[in-house]
Amino acid sequence: MTKQSPAEKRAADLLESSGVGRLPVPVEKIARHLGAEIQYEAFDGQVSGMLYRGEGQTLIGVNSTHGATRQRFTLAHECGHLVLHKGVFIDRLVRVNWRDGTSDAEEVEANAFAAELLMPRTFMKGEIERLVARSRKITPELLIAELAETFRVSQEAMRYRLVNLGVLGPYAGPNDA
Repeated sequence: MTKQSPAEKRAADLLESSGVGRLPVPVEKIARHLGAEIQYEAFDGQVSGMLYRGEGQTLIGVNSTHGATRQRFTLAHECGHLVLHKGVFIDRLVRVNWRDGTSDAEEVEANAFAAELLMPRTFMKGEIERLVARSRKITPELLIAELAETFRVSQEAMRYRLVNLGVLGPYAGPNDA
């Protein structure tokens, strides 16, 4: 498996300090452990989530119209901003990180944090070994599907995680299988 990034290390430390010992990772419990209040609201447009910090309050907003696995990833991503970055505000000091496909360093770090938080490499290793031991001829697609279900993430997020961990090679599309 690939080397752990600083953002992934912070997520792993948070998992340990939160006492997470089984799957799926209780991301809401972790957000509350960080002192965040969580609100699920129907946001306009393509906004997945947002983080507000101010006046002794931390609020994470998650788009309630998105699917459950997307909401989990969004919550983990916003926890990443909370732990890793300063100055992400909404309202008076406006800085909204729109999820429109554009990436900057903070978004990449928050995604890496979210991936480690929801799909910790220590748990990934154990689950991959379990699935391979059960069926030595498991296909990449079946591996992705089973792991995504176990970790309660989307298959797309699981594919990226497996590629980023070096378990699977890059995926170009349906004809690449």
